[in-house]
Amino acid sequence: MTQAKGLTLKDFNYINSTCKSIAKCERYGVKTKELRQQIYMLGLFTFRQFHKAGLPIDFSRPELSQPSIKLNEYASKNSRIHNCNSTI
Repeated sequence: MTQAKGLTLKDFNYINSTCKSIAKCERYGVKTKELRQQIYMLGLFTFRQFHKAGLPIDFSRPELSQPSIKLNEYASKNSRIHNCNSTI
């Protein structure tokens, strides 16, 4: 049975992995602005995944009513996800 709201185990694993990656980036000296952006995107992902809304097309408008983009499309466009070594 599919839940209408809530996070899946896959979501929790992604969140945990991203949190570890952000902490690693901080240890390597990534700029505060970039860390804030990563943390914002993690919060946005968590909020919208909880409501099964996907990522918004316009990240500056996180409302649930905004149309969504598939996570695979976002990841292919932004290959720097989980790669803080490329920002050093």
